[in-house]
Amino acid sequence: MKKLLASFVAVLVTAPLVVSAQTTRSSDTSDTKAPAWKNTRALHETKDIIGTRIKGSDGKDLGEVDQLLIDTQTGKVSYAVIGVGGLAGVGEKKVVVPWSELKFSPTAEGKKNAIVMDQSRLDNAPRYERRAGMERSPSASPSTTTSPTKKY
Repeated sequence: MKKLLASFVAVLVTAPLVVSAQTTRSSDTSDTKAPAWKNTRALHETKDIIGTRIKGSDGKDLGEVDQLLIDTQTGKVSYAVIGVGGLAGVGEKKVVVPWSELKFSPTAEGKKNAIVMDQSRLDNAPRYERRAGMERSPSASPSTTTSPTKKY
């Protein structure tokens, strides 16, 4: 009898929770979802640019796009960092070229765009060096500097 009574009480307690969960789910499917955004302006995704090989006008491999540098004032890509020379990243030097120097040429559907550039422009481009303040350090690490103790 105790088990029957306990089961009855359990049903009475959980029934409103189940009904509440069902009505919450059905109200979540209303028209309050944000509309999907579609790239209808043929914008390039960074994942399709970084790592793309740079070719000369003669088809010769010149390097690879390593990074894009974004102007914090305008929010636009201003420069590209290109890895030139080396083998598998070893001995590679990084140079900076204006974004406008990269010429995207269309390729077959589903393939990366080819980027064409003048080799003399890469040969004369300045070497890329990160600013001293740009290195990332762990934000949660404690300070290692200690102030000297004063003797009174």
